[in-house]
Amino acid sequence: MRLPDLAITGWMEIKAHKMRSFLSFFAIAIGIATFFYTLSVLSQKYRQIDISSDLSGKGRIDTSTQHNLSIFQYKDLQTRLPEGSSLSFSSEQRWIGNWNAIEYNDNTIIDGFVSGIMPAWKDSNFVYRLEGRFFNWQDIENKRRAAIITVFPHEKTERDEAKMYLRRHIDSHSKRDISLRNFTEKHNLLGQQITISGHSFTVIGLLHIPASIEDYRFPEEQEHASFVYVPYTTWQDLYASENGTDQTKIRIITGKESTADMASKTLYSFLRAQFGPNEKPVIKFFYDKLQDNMKAARNSLNNMLFMGIIAMIAGGIGIMNVTMAVISSRTKEIGIRRALGASRKDILFQFLVEAMLLGLCGSFAGMCLGYIAVLHMAENIRQMTFSWWVVAGSVIIALFTSFIFALYPAWQAAKLNPVDALKHE
Repeated sequence: MRLPDLAITGWMEIKAHKMRSFLSFFAIAIGIATFFYTLSVLSQKYRQIDISSDLSGKGRIDTSTQHNLSIFQYKDLQTRLPEGSSLSFSSEQRWIGNWNAIEYNDNTIIDGFVSGIMPAWKDSNFVYRLEGRFFNWQDIENKRRAAIITVFPHEKTERDEAKMYLRRHIDSHSKRDISLRNFTEKHNLLGQQITISGHSFTVIGLLHIPASIEDYRFPEEQEHASFVYVPYTTWQDLYASENGTDQTKIRIITGKESTADMASKTLYSFLRAQFGPNEKPVIKFFYDKLQDNMKAARNSLNNMLFMGIIAMIAGGIGIMNVTMAVISSRTKEIGIRRALGASRKDILFQFLVEAMLLGLCGSFAGMCLGYIAVLHMAENIRQMTFSWWVVAGSVIIALFTSFIFALYPAWQAAKLNPVDALKHE
């Protein structure tokens, strides 16, 4: 028989025994649902890691030193790095409390951090909607009293836990103190004059942070508190400690992984030359963090994938049992077909196609169940995407399982002697 004829015959048999067929493909559906959910989440995690990696910067390395680095040292280091590299210095983050609160129109604003940055700071993880402008090199060289403030969106997310943590700091101060995050949610400070520790700044830009569900940065690189950024040189001029023990963070983005090691060696040698042999900077490769995140993504889903395999084996055993029962009840039919000229291959294919049709039905039902599971169980449904290979993989797994577990019963049916089969009651 041709394949279309085998498919029609198999489908008619499935329709004739609806309950038996339902129980057969239901076990397959449970396994496919688990696979579909697992593969969908895994696919999304890998996609998110790729996006996060692109945002963070290829060939990125990070380190810090317990020294203030000047703009001259910045330019010196920049000339030594691989061509096209992005170099950024940033100061340590200081909490905005009563001693260095922000003053604006008789409002005392605390609950945030102030830090000095450079224009190249935006070459990594810049996911913000910029209102106004960012710092340029004129701001850096002229030590301008300019400020850029982060603005959180109106949302109820897990980031509110950090907000509640900082709220406890506010409660320990005057009841008139206002949270910077709360204040910027309600007031637009662009172009306004603010005072930090007695120094006046003009707000030249606002960095609107994306909502949590739209923020593709790695969690450890997302803000959980409001920031006020000032030019790096301005921060050095106004807030750096006299003994020069403030921490300076250094970030280099070479643009490709192959030059990251070269940049790392250059940075290490530069810091040792500047501060002596006791300077031993710990240089962190972003590639290592990327690998750790990918490993964590795989490990978090291994158990679920294992459960999916167990469910598919159980479904396959169900297919085998049903196929054996079907062959037993249709032994005489097999004998008649053999007597009329059907080959063993025809009998083999007949039962294999019928079993694979059950598997195909199970795959469609399982994907529907898996999709429902994704809608209700995925961490961030708005970032979920459903790849074609997940659908194709689910169908192939169901068909392969059905084929493997139906092969033995179908082979036994094909080996039946026509005379013995005709005598079967």
